[in-house]
Amino acid sequence: MKKEIPNNIEAEQSVIGAMFLSKYALQKAVETLTSDSFFLEKHGKIFNAIKDLNSKEIAIDITTLTSELKDQNILNEVGGVEYLSEILEQTPTAANIDYYIKIVEDKSILRNLINEATEIATLGYTNEFSVTETLDKAESKILNVVKNRKSSEFKQMPEVLSNIQENLEKLANRKGKISGISSGFYDLDYLTDGFHENELIIIAARPAMGKTALALNIATNVALKSKKSVIIYTLEMRAEQLATRMISSLGQIEAKKLQNGSLETKDWQRINEAMSQLSESNIYIDDSPGVTIGDIKAKSRRIASQDENLGLILIDYLTLISSNGRYQGNRQQEVSEISRALKTLALELKIPVVTLAQLSRT
Repeated sequence: MKKEIPNNIEAEQSVIGAMFLSKYALQKAVETLTSDSFFLEKHGKIFNAIKDLNSKEIAIDITTLTSELKDQNILNEVGGVEYLSEILEQTPTAANIDYYIKIVEDKSILRNLINEATEIATLGYTNEFSVTETLDKAESKILNVVKNRKSSEFKQMPEVLSNIQENLEKLANRKGKISGISSGFYDLDYLTDGFHENELIIIAARPAMGKTALALNIATNVALKSKKSVIIYTLEMRAEQLATRMISSLGQIEAKKLQNGSLETKDWQRINEAMSQLSESNIYIDDSPGVTIGDIKAKSRRIASQDENLGLILIDYLTLISSNGRYQGNRQQEVSEISRALKTLALELKIPVVTLAQLSRT
């Protein structure tokens, strides 16, 4: 059977034509699509030229667009004035712009999916990576197709500056409040301005200094006060042990009482209150033994795709994570690779990742 690459030329022409006729259509197309969304390269070039005119706040009509394309030396490449006129004649109204954009976007996603699937098939045939690494790369490629519906390899300066201005306006409206997620500790928030998306935060200390207690308090505060979802990977204790420590802290109950069961009536009341609060939070706990960095990335992506409110990932702790076996015998390189992977995960999911690290007593 002859297979045709997914495309809809008429919808692409309608999107470009509608951008001439309506300010709403213009803004909607610019927000949703990129030049790569178009199957025909000339349509992508025309789209970029219209986008450039819009950023310069120049009125968009066939004269200004023709002039812009001439300045870029691509007027003949896109079919000349005749093709531009043809597009306008075929688009009498911009009323259906949302429908046209969706068609163009859907066809683009299908093309991206075909490209990524081809690369996944190539990965499957090669023996360059372990099975775990191959699965991780395959899952990442598929999720990127879903997640990065609007993506561009480069950001142009006007877009970057616009993002900066928008962020500065948001910060100004906060009137001194922290810009990131609150840890629940005033002094720590004052020093860090909160935990921000894309950050990898490492809490390092010698054994038995309270790293886990601090981290669990932070996770609990984020879940209860900021109302964000939290993922906790615990490599040193079971989920029940970890939750018991959270109850102890939240209910202000001596940990030893929860360990040996010597509880008084007032303790039970505090336990019930703490458990009630925790039951209303959205905390995911993974206590799988021998978890690898590939497992953490794959599981985190899965949760993030299902839960848009994900605000923090906590890992207890860094040096217990297994790599994918590439640096067996060289623990320093292995930990470096894991750290890079966690930073990449924070960037990919746009949330802070907090991990504990054990320092030697020396």
